Amino acid sequence: MANEHIRTTFIALVEAIVPNMPDVAVYGAEQAAGAVELGIHDYLIWELDHNLSLFVGYYLANIPMASSTAMLLNAGAAQLIASGKAQDPRLHVVWGGGPFASLSCRDRIRVLAMLEHLDVDLGCLPPPYKNDGGLVTFIVDYLNRGTMFGFYSEWSAYGSTRLNTPTCRILEYFPVSWRQVGYPGVSKGYRAVRGYLLTIERNGKEASDA
Repeated sequence: MANEHIRTTFIALVEAIVPNMPDVAVYGAEQAAGAVELGIHDYLIWELDHNLSLFVGYYLANIPMASSTAMLLNAGAAQLIASGKAQDPRLHVVWGGGPFASLSCRDRIRVLAMLEHLDVDLGCLPPPYKNDGGLVTFIVDYLNRGTMFGFYSEWSAYGSTRLNTPTCRILEYFPVSWRQVGYPGVSKGYRAVRGYLLTIERNGKEASDA
């Protein structure tokens, strides 16, 4: 498990991307749940530490990326604060957190935008992101997509087995996010368009359907 500093940073990240929305609880308690309630911060940390590869010299290597990515978010937040572009008052510093977690959700999104547009001093970022704008833009896109994928996948429903390797995970309940969007779950027979009937004409031969 990641240390509390890393977890707090990722909790702040997923809270900003998919926040809890208590106002919609009138449509059902599950509708209010955000990414933090479903533990998507743990999903991102697990994926970053197990499923990303980087070129080291001429070879791809699996390198744990959660710690360095948390440092990237905090470095971006520190630059946002120093630039005076943070538009909301800073929150109290969360125990075990850092600059990123101390920002409002809106300012955390501004940090992501700054990093995505490389509106930061790349030389002040932690390795492997230091002076590598391509990797920075890739990881910001990954964090956004990964949060949404984790939230709307079945991952949270693996419950106590969610941090096991994929072959050792067991669904313990129906995913909350599937109930939110009305997805009925997997099925062998959903109706779907699989293409259209075409007539292929071959020179010197009869036409045939394909």
